[in-house]
Amino acid sequence: GQPRANFEPGSILRAKVVVLAEGVHGSLTKQAGQLLGLFEGKNPQSYLTGVKEVWEIPEGRLRDGEIIHTFGWPQPSEEYGGGFIYNMGGNMAAVGYAAGLNSPNPTNDPHYKFQQFKTHPLVKKIFQGGKMLHYGAKTIPEGGYYSMPRLFADGLLLIGDSAGFLNSQRLKGIHMAIKSGMMAAETIFEALKKDDFSAGVLKGMQDRFESSWAKNELYKVRNFHAGFDGGLFAGMMNAGLQMITGGRGFIDRKETKPDHAHMMPLKEYVARHGEENTRRTLKFDNNYLFDKLTDVYHSATKHEEDQPSHLVIADFDICNNQCAEEYGNPCQYFCPAQVYEMVDDEDCPGKKKLQLTPSNCVHCKTCDIADPYQIINWVTPEGGGGPNYTNC
Repeated sequence: GQPRANFEPGSILRAKVVVLAEGVHGSLTKQAGQLLGLFEGKNPQSYLTGVKEVWEIPEGRLRDGEIIHTFGWPQPSEEYGGGFIYNMGGNMAAVGYAAGLNSPNPTNDPHYKFQQFKTHPLVKKIFQGGKMLHYGAKTIPEGGYYSMPRLFADGLLLIGDSAGFLNSQRLKGIHMAIKSGMMAAETIFEALKKDDFSAGVLKGMQDRFESSWAKNELYKVRNFHAGFDGGLFAGMMNAGLQMITGGRGFIDRKETKPDHAHMMPLKEYVARHGEENTRRTLKFDNNYLFDKLTDVYHSATKHEEDQPSHLVIADFDICNNQCAEEYGNPCQYFCPAQVYEMVDDEDCPGKKKLQLTPSNCVHCKTCDIADPYQIINWVTPEGGGGPNYTNC
């Protein structure tokens, strides 16, 4: 394409210190981590994709402030995930499901599992007869203490989800994000007084964290998520043991591998686990159970249609040939916004090719994380694009 009449090149902003607070799997955090070795000696971060709808429900279905967390179903026992229901005040409620991206299933589909979750009698009793208002999806950094990057470099600090400040056992991170921001502010204040923004001074961020209640809280659940690598039952036993061993569990520290490395080739997965978890049997009525496109509409996501794709594929030949044969193109399943579709290739009758619809994207980063070949790079789109979340 060509720059339009109103094109402006990006500006270079110079600062004595930059604080990366760009959320889960941030674009700058990813690059800084690779260039500066922030992830060296750490376990790979592990993620869930959380898919959520906000509903208006009939009066009396939930008590004010009521929270329901579930674990497991509809995922099989070898996968990690669970559902949640939050009363948001009055007749507003959120329902969602978070599915682990370290699934061996190449057809792992967090959105589909969420819709399955809504068929459970407990969930239907609350939401059937209501009205779905909003939709959203986001990844969650679940790796824990051993997956946190180094929090500093020359002129750089990391806070919040960018640094993995999340209690994976409680699925809670807002208090951690606030604390990390406070520690960053104290560290920067010290650097300003010394007029020194080198790693030697900004290391104070790491020191403050290691001596804080935030570190203590995360250390007590340091092996919680990794314990489920062996499946639900081993993970539950490990979680129970952690409570009496100060977070150690069976092994301390448990080594892990990147989420995408857990994915099995499709034929191998079916041979080991059967076809049941690769089938799609739900019927979407778009009244209670919604297909991806209908849900995306309720996210109010918006991008300029003619801008360059912010989803950069390094090699489409891998997608159309090698990945199709080996994994069955998992991107068409794990994306909760139907950005990736396999369509008929007009130039090669009988074959499929990958087609992108970047304007559907809800900016969850699932594709960048879960792609088995690691050839999808999520880059920032044109300013102002993306979902417009309301109460989500």
